Order: sequence, then structure tokens, then C-alpha cells
Amino acid sequence: MTLRPLIIVAVCLFVTNLAEINVKIERHFPCSPSSGPSKENLRIKFPSYKSTGVNFHEEKNDQGHKCFRMSGGNVEIFPPGLDGSKKYYVHLETRIGIHGKPERCVNADKDGCGGIGSCVHCDICKNMGGALKNFVQIYQKDAPAKCSVDGLTAGDYDDLSLKVCLPTKTELLPFLDSNPTRAQQLWDLFVSSRARSGEIPLVVAARIFDRPINKLSIKELNDALHGSKKGMIGCHWIYATISQT
Repeated sequence: MTLRPLIIVAVCLFVTNLAEINVKIERHFPCSPSSGPSKENLRIKFPSYKSTGVNFHEEKNDQGHKCFRMSGGNVEIFPPGLDGSKKYYVHLETRIGIHGKPERCVNADKDGCGGIGSCVHCDICKNMGGALKNFVQIYQKDAPAKCSVDGLTAGDYDDLSLKVCLPTKTELLPFLDSNPTRAQQLWDLFVSSRARSGEIPLVVAARIFDRPINKLSIKELNDALHGSKKGMIGCHWIYATISQT
């Protein structure tokens, strides 16, 4: 399996109804070695919001989710490149507020893939992860990338980009409570308790691995994210604000 020369990683964020909110990407940047992979293990690095020509453009996917696609700038692939024989996994650490705790993962499939919150998205070329699997995808141009044995050689690419998609409130409410009325009450409490000046700050770290991490124990996953970081090859922070209309 491989990644051809255009990648878009669609990141699942823990947010509200797309028809009722405004979302603004405030800033985004590669992780430092303290929160991401070491310099020796770094294989892919997306540009920061400070890079010339880098912007997020709003669009909708086929499921009607609001998405933000990064364009412009160069993505760096470091030696020895991305191995086409490996499968790639993404862990999304989702927080409400800069100092918030990672939100729990809900509705992952039986293999621990997909879901909403701080979840693992598995074998992202194949978009595994049940009904909520398409928030992390690999794209080539305007279509899902086709995987081959070619891999990505080391170098700078001006056709690689990052895509951020948001689940709807309808998809989120059943996870709060099976009773629609109670779920709505919990949602209102969630929004009011986290919003500042009518805005909810959202922080996401997307960490890319070249090994399976979906069946690790909590202790093992924590070590992969913050300790040994075995298999971590890339990481990107995204800061956004959400407001209801």
C-alpha cells in the first residue's frame, strides 16, 4: 500500500450541526518534537499557517459535512520517504480549549477504528472505521487517492494538502443520550459550559503512524502518543473557533 503524490487527510472534529455554526481555522502548524515525532523519525511535514500562500478553503463533501481544505505551500517528505508496503494510521487528539483534556472516542468500530473524538483512523488508504470513517481520507487531487507500491520519495511537494471535515449535530446527539430530548439538553449544557464569548475553542492534533495502533491498550497508546512514539512519522496541530448562528 502506498500514498501517491497528493494526500489529503480529512480530520474528524468534535463539533455541532453544520447548518447552525460558523467555523474559523485560526492557525495550524507542525508539531514540535515534544508533541510529535523526533527529527530522526519525521517523514511528512505539512506547512504552517504562516507559510506563504497557505489557506483553508471551505467546501462540503458527498455526505454534506462542512470541510476545510488546505491549499498552497509545500509538504515535505523526508528520507527515506513513505514506504508503499506499509499501512498508515492517524490518531486524532481532540480537545475543547487549549488546556482541555482529550475528548473520549465514541462509536469506533469493533476493530477500534473510526468514531468521533480522540480516535484512531485505520489504514487510511482504505478508509476503515464503520459509519464514521470518512473523516480521515487520503485524496489525490479531487478524488480519494489510489494506493500502489510506489510510495512517496523524499522531496518537497506542492500538490499535497490537508482536509478537515466536521460531523453533524445529528450524528453527535445519539452519543450523548438515546433519548432525543435528554440528548439536546446535554448538548445545550455542553455548549454553554465550554463557550467563551459565544465561541467554542477547538484544538486537534493529527498524529500519523506507519504501524497499527488501533488495538493498543490505553497504556500502550499513551506511550505511542507521548512516550516512545514508536511508529509516529508526522503530526500537525489545528486551532479553530466554533460559534452558533
